Amino acid sequence: MKAKQADLIAKHVSKGKDDRNYQRTYQHELSKVRKLEDFARDLSKSMSELPPNASLQKGLRIDYLDIIMRDKPYKAYKYQFKDWSLEDLKEEVNRIEMMKNDPPMNKSAPN
Repeated sequence: MKAKQADLIAKHVSKGKDDRNYQRTYQHELSKVRKLEDFARDLSKSMSELPPNASLQKGLRIDYLDIIMRDKPYKAYKYQFKDWSLEDLKEEVNRIEMMKNDPPMNKSAPN
């Protein structure tokens, strides 16, 4: 796909010019694509190495607890979830969603 885009750009830029001009433009466009891909790869790698944002995780935790308290089909209190990990809270939100979508499913509290 990228080669095709580089080809279209090169044809447009070198319209009415010789083949050498087209080849130079085409190579230049491919070079720009490679640089963008390298930049995206490096940025992605550096972003994945960042430590998790504490305020973001705290916000997610609050949101997950709010969803659980609002949608739970069983009796439970917020303090019961205080030691749960963020991943466990997310799984419970997903489990509650499954219970809502599947009426015959047993609507039990988590272990």
